[in-house]
Amino acid sequence: MAYLDDQNDNLYSHGDPLDELDKELADLKATLGKMEGTAPTPGRPEEPKPDEPKPDESQAAEQPGEQAPDTPEEPPAPDKASDRENEDTMKQKPSKTPKRAAAPPKPKHRLPLIIVAVVLSAALIIGVGFLAMKVLSAKNADPNAAPTSAGEMVTINDSEMGDIELKTVKGAEVNTYTAENLVTDENGVPAYYENGKKISHLGADLSEYQGEVDFEAMKNAGIEFVMLRIGGRYYGDDGGVYADKAFDGFYEQAKAAGLKIGAYFFSQANCAEDAKEEAEFAVKLLGGRKLDYPLALDWENIAEDTARTDNVTGDQLTVIAETFCDTVEAAGFKSIVYSNTQQMFIMYDFETMKDYDFWLADYRSFPNMYYRFDMWQYTMTGSIDGVNGTVDLNLSFTDFT
Repeated sequence: MAYLDDQNDNLYSHGDPLDELDKELADLKATLGKMEGTAPTPGRPEEPKPDEPKPDESQAAEQPGEQAPDTPEEPPAPDKASDRENEDTMKQKPSKTPKRAAAPPKPKHRLPLIIVAVVLSAALIIGVGFLAMKVLSAKNADPNAAPTSAGEMVTINDSEMGDIELKTVKGAEVNTYTAENLVTDENGVPAYYENGKKISHLGADLSEYQGEVDFEAMKNAGIEFVMLRIGGRYYGDDGGVYADKAFDGFYEQAKAAGLKIGAYFFSQANCAEDAKEEAEFAVKLLGGRKLDYPLALDWENIAEDTARTDNVTGDQLTVIAETFCDTVEAAGFKSIVYSNTQQMFIMYDFETMKDYDFWLADYRSFPNMYYRFDMWQYTMTGSIDGVNGTVDLNLSFTDFT
């Protein structure tokens, strides 16, 4: 019988308990055979029917392999006196051909077999139970671990979209951030802690629509990094690309204030060729300037108007994101994909996107995202010193520098 090794769950041979039981049965049968004057035979012999006498041994010796006659001659029925005489004779000198009456009762034959059957059944039940416990404990050992196999179905209860049936992807990292570790100070500014240590970084994303910005005041208010819009594509049919008018000035001012800088491109790509054009255009606009944080693909649906991207499918969007990020990475920059929760859950194919970083837009008290993300845009109506009006605010869980 094979047992599971406690260390690595591999199968190792430790001897077969059934062989030992067979040997004990064989010894028991040998003892019983001596009592009956017959040599034990290996294995389990066929039991004679209760109404049939045992075959004559001398005849069996002369004709090996033949069965006893169907109608053997019945021996005369002994009386009680002859029974006692026969028993006394057997005690003095064992008979080579003991009479039927002297044979041990059949319950002695069957009792060891019953005991063996009970013991084997109990061992089988215990072994199956132990194996089940090993499998279940291995499966549930770390609920935060990435899925070990593809195709497992999990149900996400989303407060906005309802129950979402999600098929997991092998190798895609699972989100381990919890609301309990998010701490908000008296000014309403959040920070994320792990093991008592702050791991998050506060940031803002800006474009020409913010007007004049005081980056020194932003830094003094706790801002550590900025994501600056470098350009975009118009969502009309022509879909031309454009540069953000404030990028150059914002870049120099943020750098002078000691802030870390990333960038994003507002995408309206509807094919891989558009995505490649957008990435190459953004890299050209950088003009050799370095970024501390990634260059992001900001692909968005246009809710209030008809757009060239209205009919883009999830598969097409996955190709667009993959093409943009790969082009950016080839140019020597970090890449990241900006997405809201619905797009991440429903549109993106994580068989492809599991190896890319995500910047999640979710304006609830804490995001309900199954997969891991690196940055979280937690509000688009934030307020921070140095910016007039509202501004998008972010937490980065990854230090990209």
